[in-house]
Amino acid sequence: MAHSISRVWLDESGDSGFKFESGSSRHFIITLVYLELAEETIEEELKNIEKQIGQLKEKLALSSDYEFKFSRCKEKIKKEFLKEILKFPIKYKTIVVNKEKLGAPALRPKELYCEMIRRLLYDNSPPLEKAILIIDEAASKIHQREFKGILRKYLSKNLVRKIIQRRSKSEAMIQTTDMISGSIFRKYKRGDDKFWQIVKSNEKILIEF
Repeated sequence: MAHSISRVWLDESGDSGFKFESGSSRHFIITLVYLELAEETIEEELKNIEKQIGQLKEKLALSSDYEFKFSRCKEKIKKEFLKEILKFPIKYKTIVVNKEKLGAPALRPKELYCEMIRRLLYDNSPPLEKAILIIDEAASKIHQREFKGILRKYLSKNLVRKIIQRRSKSEAMIQTTDMISGSIFRKYKRGDDKFWQIVKSNEKILIEF
């Protein structure tokens, strides 16, 4: 029996800008990660994930405060991390936008960002139930106003009751979300799907537009 989602982690790859000549990415991706578990078992599983990541750092001779970030990790480290972390009941939903196909943007960058998150959070498979949304502290500083707007305009507290900011360096599941999102972004940016092939069995939904 599928459980409703009570805790989700969110991260992004690329950017929501349309200034391609100045370096804006062609694709923008937002990924939402959750544990396919009953609420009462989540805390224990998070401890297991932290432990597994610690053991992986030892195996790879990495420092205890090493942060797994897709844009910075060596290819071998990416592969090892994804294979280890996806042994856990982790699922993800992703929304991908090819901004060039939108032409002259019908949505401004902030509107695009809000609309993408709204579509992800309103996907009902499985449904959110008074969930806690956990985001990277760095991203939240950039998008703080947008998050408040999303909550006020789009989201009932029956869906998301709280947004928590965490430092990615100390939050294993934010690092996990970054690594999954980066794997998908690589597929769209470079046509290289080798990391997506590792994660795709944990994919609940991938929305493209």
